[in-house]
Amino acid sequence: MELRWLTAFVTVAEELNYRRAAERLHVAQPAISQQIMNLEKDLGVKLFDRNNRSVQLTDAGDAFLAPCRFALSALENAGLSARNAGTGEYGKIRLGFNAGFTTDHLVSLVQVLRREHPNLELTIDTSRRTPDILKMLRDQELDVGLVGGPAKGSGLEKRRISPTRLGVVLQEAHPLARAASVPVQALANEHLVLLESTPGWSIRRMVDDALDRAGVTPDDVTTVADGMTMLAFVAAGVGIGFSSLNAAALTPRHLKMIPLAEGSDVTTSLVWKASNETPALRMVIAAVEQHLVVDAHSR
Repeated sequence: MELRWLTAFVTVAEELNYRRAAERLHVAQPAISQQIMNLEKDLGVKLFDRNNRSVQLTDAGDAFLAPCRFALSALENAGLSARNAGTGEYGKIRLGFNAGFTTDHLVSLVQVLRREHPNLELTIDTSRRTPDILKMLRDQELDVGLVGGPAKGSGLEKRRISPTRLGVVLQEAHPLARAASVPVQALANEHLVLLESTPGWSIRRMVDDALDRAGVTPDDVTTVADGMTMLAFVAAGVGIGFSSLNAAALTPRHLKMIPLAEGSDVTTSLVWKASNETPALRMVIAAVEQHLVVDAHSR
């Protein structure tokens, strides 16, 4: 069964006239007749009742028309997808992110891709630590990652997006909520809600470094396993939590996030494996460079 036979059949079925069908397809009328005969022979059924005055679909022809149209449409869409895949408009991207440092970047990137590249299929992994994301990139379990802190590894490429700083998360009614920034010394008598210590770069490491530099040893500390629990504890009035300023999208409206005055800058980056670049991945990199990068030293 040839594609041109199916095209001829659908055209004749729509026109119910061999001459008009031939004109529409820019072929000679005998060619249309031959293609219909070949298709009927291949299927073993008669598709049209034809006499000198009219052309009508048989029951078999009527039953064949809808699936034939569907098949032609599917082939056209498949060709379109294949052509567009070369430009990156179609394709699949597996994206990993570190919520503590890059949630706002993730929100912005998803908005850009949905608006400008709606046919790109984006699969977002769960939030992970930066070292875990880098390993998944090297193992080709992810295509691209949004990370905070050091982002080095054999075969990895990156674009620096922006610096971020440590923020203090507290209730709106807290006295420190009215400050433009919170000095580390002001935390000495506060109950702190801290994430568990983990190897590598983390929010907890940034907090510990800031406290150590200021010589502050908090009196009361509650340790939690993840950022969502930290926010819940802060909302419940247990104490003060911490997050990077690039995680504002996670902060509930009844809480405030204020910069820590003596906090140090941390770079956020887009990272990928150089050997794993595809047209779709290059589309994502270009979108980040155009809409997200604010660091002058972006490479």
